[in-house]
Amino acid sequence: ISVTYKNERNFSKHPKHKLFQEIFTALVRNRLTCRSWVNEASSTHFLRVLICLRLLIRDPCYQEMLHSLGGIANLAQYMETVENNYLDYGEEQHNVDKLVNMTYIFQKLAAVKNQREWVIASGAHKTLVNLLSARDSNVLLGALLALISLAESPECREKISELSIVENLLVILHEYDMLSKRLAAELLRLLCAATRIKEQVKMYEGVPVLLSLLHSDHIKLLWSIVWILVQVCEDPETSAEIRIWGGIKQLLHILQGERNLVSDRSSVGSLSSANAAGRIQQLHLSDDLSPDEMQENIFSLQAACCAAITELVLSETNACQVVQANGIYIIAKLILPNKGRNAENANLLQCYAFRALRFLFSMERNRHIFKRLFPTDLFEIFIDIGHYVRDIRAYEELVSKLNLLKEDELKQIAESIESMNQNKAPTKHIGNYAILEHLGSGAFGSVYKVRKLNGQNILAMKEVNLHNPAFGKNKKDRDSSVKNIVSELTIIKEQLYHPNVVRYYRTFLENDRLYIVMELIEGVPLGEHFHSLKEKQQQFTEERIWKIFIQLCLALRYLHKEKRIVHRDLTPNNVMLGDKDKVTITDFGLAKQKQENSKLASVVGTIQYS
Repeated sequence: ISVTYKNERNFSKHPKHKLFQEIFTALVRNRLTCRSWVNEASSTHFLRVLICLRLLIRDPCYQEMLHSLGGIANLAQYMETVENNYLDYGEEQHNVDKLVNMTYIFQKLAAVKNQREWVIASGAHKTLVNLLSARDSNVLLGALLALISLAESPECREKISELSIVENLLVILHEYDMLSKRLAAELLRLLCAATRIKEQVKMYEGVPVLLSLLHSDHIKLLWSIVWILVQVCEDPETSAEIRIWGGIKQLLHILQGERNLVSDRSSVGSLSSANAAGRIQQLHLSDDLSPDEMQENIFSLQAACCAAITELVLSETNACQVVQANGIYIIAKLILPNKGRNAENANLLQCYAFRALRFLFSMERNRHIFKRLFPTDLFEIFIDIGHYVRDIRAYEELVSKLNLLKEDELKQIAESIESMNQNKAPTKHIGNYAILEHLGSGAFGSVYKVRKLNGQNILAMKEVNLHNPAFGKNKKDRDSSVKNIVSELTIIKEQLYHPNVVRYYRTFLENDRLYIVMELIEGVPLGEHFHSLKEKQQQFTEERIWKIFIQLCLALRYLHKEKRIVHRDLTPNNVMLGDKDKVTITDFGLAKQKQENSKLASVVGTIQYS
């Protein structure tokens, strides 16, 4: 059978189907389920039985026969016995071959939805999980493929998640060959639907391992890894960890589409058959894929990256980093239609990109960016979707409307997107500073992100228009106001060195404007956190409140007691929250150095030139 019929798949329709049925029944009853024969049979004889069963089991009718004859439970017991012997005493070749054949049989059984419960009931999933520590690559691949098929069902995922599986999967992802990594990633993606698995990923410090794989060039591995990140970043601590390890920038880099990626057509079924037949390494790589197939794979990967960004920006600090890393520009480019693309997949990618942008728009400080991005009617649909709506179908109308726009309207949107590119060459310089980005405006001036010429440090620079009546009605009054401001800022610049207080570096005058150069705080104002939590119907935890409050107290004690400086404009918008809720107090325009036994009598209120 094993030689003559090695390519046969449909034994139940074969002219000799009755003979095949008799052979299969005899193999199960008189060999597999016969305890006396199993105990006395040589390893070679049992292997031959398994090979015949493996070939016949490719026919779905024979899978049902194996179940009705009670063969699955016996096969699971025998696989456990061989597994124990294999893991305890080494890689005896017959044991390796037997395990490869048995894992194939269980993969074929698990490939059919209503048969997966048979596999779980037999306990075979426990043995398959143990085999993830196998040293032989074919045994390992066989176990991974069978578990992937099982994990397609929620009930089976729950049973598998009860076992200690994540640690072994992370070892495979960190140390093994590309194919093993791909399959381990796909299995972990499926299992991450279970809360226990996500907790294990966190417990075994899986985030750095997962992020290290984002440097891979294989689309299927990248796709699985990104969808794992989508699921695990539901936990706020894990979400922050992804940012700290550079995950946001890596995801945005993938979205830029500048990497040379590869893929193949392999499926679980084809890989399982190739593994059992010893042909597993003969894979078809990307040179066999058509340009359209590669494009579809890339669309799927980019959609996954958009989904990950969407979940990550639920944290204000993460959202701030996405904006600072040119993320709005990178994602916005994906909403533009391209007639040369597969319509269905392209439209889906547009939906995912719009959703990521809509989540970013939900942060109040980003909203001014989008007002200049879309025409009015499109912007109205964009707003009407609402904040933090995950249902991807809610974005279909927006995509349809965009794709029906005329060429000149699309060109205008494309130009608006290009104007948001933070990496374009600076078009404006002030003093010794290149203007990189306009961060915001107030009644008295603007704030820019800048870089010193011939330097790398990124700073913030406030531009204050001195012709505002608030600074005086004539030149003499304005000069006096500027002198006082510069004097106060000089005191602050020279005296303040505290981790929770913003650093001021210099002030200078140019073209009737005052410029104040200071530390660029990577964070979000506390007031925006309040507003965002309210929109998401969430609250600060007591632990976070204490952490923020203690830092504020330490900073204010430093200012008041040690430096005798009174801020006098401390509002939620002047308290920045950065990485890990690091507090930084900003905007010292009304600060006053208090002398001993003196009273303060100057105007109190929001800083005029901030």
